[in-house]
Amino acid sequence: MQFPVPVPPVRRFISAADALTSRSGISVHTEYRRGHFLWAAVRTAGEHVAGIRSGSVITESVNGSQHALLKAICDAVRQLQCGTSADVFCLSEDQAESLRLLGIDVSALYPPAPAVLALQEAINARVQELFARLEIATDASRGQRSRWVGHGWVLVFPDGMKPSLGHKAMDGGSVLEGELRAIRLALLAARNIYVGALDGRSAVTVSSDSQLALRMINQPGFEPPSANGRCANEVLRIRGLVRCANVDFRWVKGHADNMPNIYADRLAVLSRRCQEAGLSDEETSRLAAGVREEARNQLLGSALALAA
Repeated sequence: MQFPVPVPPVRRFISAADALTSRSGISVHTEYRRGHFLWAAVRTAGEHVAGIRSGSVITESVNGSQHALLKAICDAVRQLQCGTSADVFCLSEDQAESLRLLGIDVSALYPPAPAVLALQEAINARVQELFARLEIATDASRGQRSRWVGHGWVLVFPDGMKPSLGHKAMDGGSVLEGELRAIRLALLAARNIYVGALDGRSAVTVSSDSQLALRMINQPGFEPPSANGRCANEVLRIRGLVRCANVDFRWVKGHADNMPNIYADRLAVLSRRCQEAGLSDEETSRLAAGVREEARNQLLGSALALAA
């Protein structure tokens, strides 16, 4: 009996990782960040990145019209193709199907590994541009006949991004403690939206109408007569949050012409009064939603007017 003799394979074995790395063509990717669709398109040949296009498109919501976004991507793909028939890859199958409807022949294969890295780097660069600057306004409110303290904050971003507004009411504490806590809560909200806000990647301005709170933050060792241990603890927590941040604390006159401060005050008062009146969380959220909508319209309108 003659047994089979092993022979070399007809074709050299190529691992899936090697095949993915050596794949060439144009890859596209999008991400949604606070009213902006960020997009990137890269052309790769093996491990070499031959071209990059990226941009952002303002939209009403993540479910809003994507016509402008898809047009920008199609234009970028055609620029990178340079008249050739390079394969086109997409990280999202939904995005791929939308591009196919516009005449782009998108492959069903996964994008090359070098392209995925280049896409993420391009998107991250756009994110840093969007969040390069951040203005924060905070305020606190304490009633004369209750122990409730309301906190309000407004985060304003450049380039037409929707402002972020927040509020919180707590039982007990002084006005000064509330002013400091409002600053801390606003900084935490900023970090939740963009982690780079407090690591030096964003130029942050924090505005407050409390001179005492700002002096406690900016002048180590300063403690006014109205301060207590809880105030000092808030200061330590704030300093810990901003130890690596590019942040400037500045005073603004309260109830004047600073729109972010005005809405921070309104949210602080609203959150306190809702607790004093015993309103439910649903009722409080409904009232706060009205203030948020008004503030976003006013602040976005002011930003567009200044840009014009």
